[in-house]
Amino acid sequence: MASKKAPTNDPAPPAATVKLPAGLTFEKALAELEAITEKLEDGKESLETSMQLYEQGLALKEFCDRKLKEAEGKWLILKKQKDGSVVEEEIPSDRIPEPNELQGQMF
Repeated sequence: MASKKAPTNDPAPPAATVKLPAGLTFEKALAELEAITEKLEDGKESLETSMQLYEQGLALKEFCDRKLKEAEGKWLILKKQKDGSVVEEEIPSDRIPEPNELQGQMF
């Protein structure tokens, strides 16, 4: 007697198989992700097309997540020097000021 295989809830295939265009920006990726979401929510696409859109959307989401994580630790403050030049100083993410702490300060 053959045993029945229990159904699995495997996630979608990794988005690594989807090629994203070179030079893709966060803003373009987010706009494309929103367009894909609208198409999927519309429900007019075939199952095969929907799966391709889902995989593309997953790749775009992962790209956007990476870009956001990269940006988290890159806060800069511009400081004007006495000679009039401007220098930038990186602020560690654990020292990022709250908006109310910046009121009244010149940058």
